[in-house]
Amino acid sequence: MRFFSVDGKSVTKTFPEVYDDVLRLMSELRDCGVGAGDLVGVAGPNSYEWVLADLALLGLECVVVALPVERQEEAAELAEEYQLSAVLLTKGPPVDSPLPDGVGLLEKRPLSFVKRVPSSGAGRPAPAEDVFSIAFSSGTSGSKKGLLMSKKGVENTMRTSAEAWEVNESDNLLIVMPFSNFQQRYLMYTAVRYGLDATVVAPERMFQKLKEFEPTIILGPPSFFEIAYNRVNSGSGRDRIPYFLAAALHRVAPGRASRRLRVRLGRKWMGMYGSRVRLMLTGSAPVPPRTVKLFQQLGAPLFEVYGSTEIGWISFNLPKRHRIRSAGRPVDRIRVEIGDDGEVVVATDQPQCLGYVFAGEETQSSVFLPGDRIATGDLGRFDRSGFLRLVGRKKNVIVTRSGVKINPEELELAVEKSCRIKKAMVASPGQEGRLTCVVWLGDWQSTERTAEVESYVSESNKKREASHRIAEVVFRPETELTVEDGLLTRNLKVDRSAVMRRIFSESTRAG
Repeated sequence: MRFFSVDGKSVTKTFPEVYDDVLRLMSELRDCGVGAGDLVGVAGPNSYEWVLADLALLGLECVVVALPVERQEEAAELAEEYQLSAVLLTKGPPVDSPLPDGVGLLEKRPLSFVKRVPSSGAGRPAPAEDVFSIAFSSGTSGSKKGLLMSKKGVENTMRTSAEAWEVNESDNLLIVMPFSNFQQRYLMYTAVRYGLDATVVAPERMFQKLKEFEPTIILGPPSFFEIAYNRVNSGSGRDRIPYFLAAALHRVAPGRASRRLRVRLGRKWMGMYGSRVRLMLTGSAPVPPRTVKLFQQLGAPLFEVYGSTEIGWISFNLPKRHRIRSAGRPVDRIRVEIGDDGEVVVATDQPQCLGYVFAGEETQSSVFLPGDRIATGDLGRFDRSGFLRLVGRKKNVIVTRSGVKINPEELELAVEKSCRIKKAMVASPGQEGRLTCVVWLGDWQSTERTAEVESYVSESNKKREASHRIAEVVFRPETELTVEDGLLTRNLKVDRSAVMRRIFSESTRAG
């Protein structure tokens, strides 16, 4: 395991060293009174200490609660709200101050804290025997929904990944997103289970260190890969000649025959991901088809995949079986159906999640359906070859006063595909049913750039029904589209609720 933090701190550990360190931490936790059945929170930036805490708590048969916060104050508040026995912080406050009862600082060893005695009551869940962790998924609504993670379900996800990706001991899995995002933890478990290397890099340092760490399998949101797309398209005509040659080769010989030459032509841009990458997988947010196409033109193995924390993997595109603009074909051991309203519904007897706790309990019956079926909330359809195509989120559908249903994500994708922008979001903020498109771009005050978008919208409106026409475009700086600024979720999706609260309320006040 290798870890590289934002402050430049580097840690490398062999698996035998990790094992010894886990045993020592288990002993310290026992001395603090922590044991089987306790709900223990872990919070803070990704680090070796985070992984140690996770593995040690699993060894003690505790329920690991991966808190989606980093500050001590927030962690202490959640310990009370969720009735936790303890909280382990990977990083302490900037000022050395006394820690509340039940809070341990992993930077200071041996651990020494007083275990909390949670009050009995409705606030403290009693997970089923198969539950080993509680994860949180905010989606695009910002609410903290607790998910009861299943041992059997996660073992099935690990097995599915290992088989589909054909992992071997020479592989090196890259982990960049926070460990509070369950997918990153499952990747670490997969590395341990199948004897792979794992590299954990702070997002701010990712492209600085990838050439050194040489990952072979990279999973990430579309933004990881759009960086390369933007670099290709921002170059001068002369600089882009290798790309044009690769694209021409891909048209006439898209298979293995030309791949080696296309890789050489694309090294200028694809080299930022290292030289050993054999599999790049992206999902968790709408994936621009132009990005996937560019990578494949340059011989880079980028494929779209689809899954959820509740289910695990749902469908894969893979090197031997893939189609751009699709999420792939369903993985083994699950059945995917499309409901009458277009919703993707998955049937599986080994889901990753067994239900919700805390803020998510009221939605459980609408997601976990009879017959081992789980409603994803995504809208989709199958093409003639059995590839699943996702077209939006059910909850994002706009219903006009006349009953017309509008999928905003199809309109957004069209704008993003045709204009040089970072992201688009379509909403209907008023009562009159008019559609507004928020567009984030770098030169947001440039008359030329904004006119380009407005011209596209105007021309597109002529081809659409009146109900689907965009009446107004609001331009915003792409720099505000960050997790820290509150407009992106932890999974790097646009937080629609936050945009509605902030941007449209600002527009109202300005008007």
